[in-house]
Amino acid sequence: MAAKKLTTHENIALWQNFKAGDQCAFRWIYMSFHAVLLRYGNKIAIDEELVSDTVQDLFVNLWTRRQYLADVDNIEPYLKTSLRHELVRKITEMRSQTSFDDAPELLHEFEKSAFYFQHESDEREVALQRLEDTIAKLSPRILESLKMRYFDKMGNQEIARCMGINYQSVNNNIHRGIEMLRNKLYKQTG
Repeated sequence: MAAKKLTTHENIALWQNFKAGDQCAFRWIYMSFHAVLLRYGNKIAIDEELVSDTVQDLFVNLWTRRQYLADVDNIEPYLKTSLRHELVRKITEMRSQTSFDDAPELLHEFEKSAFYFQHESDEREVALQRLEDTIAKLSPRILESLKMRYFDKMGNQEIARCMGINYQSVNNNIHRGIEMLRNKLYKQTG
């Protein structure tokens, strides 16, 4: 089952339902992201069994610790980060118990991990540069509306008062800004 791209609102609602103990929400998360996490984990570690076990452990821990988990507005990156941390922890633990006979395989595993993390870091840097370039091209009114909404956490009515414009203009500015960012960023990445 391929993971459906969820909106931020859908991510938040699904996560909240899961944290409240909704087994259907947990099942949906598991079915949607299990294969994604396996593929992701296999890019980090050579040992497919270790990856499979770690993914299973991740889901068990999610369910048993759900009431202590932070709120999440995008489930997939949260799960990937959790998996990566757990794999690194397990690999490090295995390394401390590994004999010198296992060194070549271990070295290959860490080289693969280092390459993957460098590649991920490079991609993140390119994405951030593209985001900065796109933001620089927004009109001052749109940029100010977005800053007030997402950085200052102001409501649209409050933004309208501060900027001296009507409520609908604020809605339009925010909508245009998000659409411009989305179109520019996705056009360049996709």
